[in-house]
Amino acid sequence: MEVVKLNNISRFFSLGNSQVNALKNVNLSVNKGEFLVLKGSSGSGKSTLLNIIGAMDEASTGEVEIAGKPLNKLSDAKKSKIRQKHIGFIFQSFNLLPVLTALENVQYPLSLQGDKNSKNKAIKALAQVGLADFIHHRPNQLSGGQMQRVAIARALVTQPDIILADEPTANLDSVTAKSIMELMKQLNQQGITFIFATHHEFVLTQASRIIELKDGQIMHDKQKAAA
Repeated sequence: MEVVKLNNISRFFSLGNSQVNALKNVNLSVNKGEFLVLKGSSGSGKSTLLNIIGAMDEASTGEVEIAGKPLNKLSDAKKSKIRQKHIGFIFQSFNLLPVLTALENVQYPLSLQGDKNSKNKAIKALAQVGLADFIHHRPNQLSGGQMQRVAIARALVTQPDIILADEPTANLDSVTAKSIMELMKQLNQQGITFIFATHHEFVLTQASRIIELKDGQIMHDKQKAAA
């Protein structure tokens, strides 16, 4: 089952009098349950591609489908609903709200949906990532690994089809990074599709599929056995 389908996607930016081609004629299908890495140097287009998949950026040309739903002609409000229902996000800098507790940070996306059971769902998600005893801690009371686990719980709590992760281990030491990747692989085995943007070698070794980008184009698409 395809959860992501991109047909002939290009993304152009204007820079002064010049046009920058961030993506050029990208075609990509991602099936449910994949553990996929977008690989490439800075400027290769991997973050732009991740943002288009996450309906946070709009393609200049081409067609985007998420969970079978075409995005191209949808309003911003309808795209937001698709993000809320189908997509979870994990960022390099965690993006936690510093004034909120771990519980409140995880509740936040559910609150946007008006979910009356948000607290119980957030507690369950935090327990799932091993933070049942830290629900009332604020980000400045947590380690880097714990903050990333809160971010994962926040991504999980809406029960998305896809989790997008932009350099999720970049700010973590090697031991913590390994622990976080093991957690994400466990979640992947439960059927959640993961798409990473990274150049971190350790993450690449864990992938079941690697898409290599250069100058906005897919250069290689390699299936491999997960480590």
